[in-house]
Parts: sequence; structure tokens; C-alpha cells
Amino acid sequence: MLFSNLILPSIIPGIDTATVSYIRKIFYEGVENEDKAKELNKIISKNYKENVINSNYFLLGYLGASETLLAKHSGNPFTKIDYLQSGLAKIASALVLAPNSLEIRFMRFSILHHLPFFLGYGTEREEDQKVIYDLLLKKNYSELSKSVQKGIVEFMIESDRLNKNQVAQLKSLHAELAKL
Repeated sequence: MLFSNLILPSIIPGIDTATVSYIRKIFYEGVENEDKAKELNKIISKNYKENVINSNYFLLGYLGASETLLAKHSGNPFTKIDYLQSGLAKIASALVLAPNSLEIRFMRFSILHHLPFFLGYGTEREEDQKVIYDLLLKKNYSELSKSVQKGIVEFMIESDRLNKNQVAQLKSLHAELAKL
């Protein structure tokens, strides 16, 4: 659970630290547990008004991510595609609100990384990969802690989507983060 050990004050406007942590925790549990994915979707959609969700990149991103998890768990191919498209559209809207959110970028990248190429999200995946790489090299730990960013670095290296120079740079950053 990459984000569950985050110990930073909430920088998400209008949401307290405990809620941010809980949403992150439920998201990662929802990856393998359909009930948790449904719970996450319900928590956000029932506890926040639509205009609040649509103006808050964190809520919008996680609502979209919850829909992609519902797609993953769905057995019906049409429902699966509907949830996936709706969820990815919400995440894209969240990135319009916060294009340099490492958390939301990484969330979308990790979703797109596991999708088959024929679904057509290669452009977004490549964009996220570039932005994530650039954000990691900035070493800004105000949104996500060093330990979380270390996990992101590991995922990016293991994704086999980076060139040799990028991998070398991230391995150097990983070694630096491992010392902390």
C-alpha cells in the first residue's frame, strides 16, 4: 500500500488528514477487494456534493479511480468498459485541476500501465510517465513523503517503460531515498 504510510499534513483543501488517509487506504484495499472498491466509491459520492467533488482534484481523482476498480472487478464486459471510461475521464478532469499532482498522475499511470494497448490510452500513459519522472527529480515532498516517492520510483523502474538514462537517474534517486 504505497500511500497508506503517508505522514504529512493534509494539503488537500477542505479534507482533513484522517479522511485523506482513509480514502488512500480504502483505494489500495479495493485493488483486490471489490467490496472495498464499492465502499470507496460510496464514501466519496455520498459524503460530498457533486460540485465539491468536481472542484477538488483529490476527490475527483479518487472517485475516478474507484470506478476503474469497479471495472476491474466487473464480470460484464460492457459494464467494465463503461466504468473504465468514466473513471479515466474523471481522473483526466482531476489532472486538469492539478496537472502536477504526483499522486493523481501516478494513480492514472499505474492503472494505464496494466491496460491492454488496444484500448488506446498510450498517449496518456506516456504523458504521465514523463510528468512523473520530472516530478520525482524535483524532490518535492510536500504532497507525498519520501517513502511514498521511493515506492513510486520502484514502480517506475519495474514498469520497463523508461529509457536507460531515466532508469539510471531514478536508481540514483532511489539510492538517495533509501538512505533517509
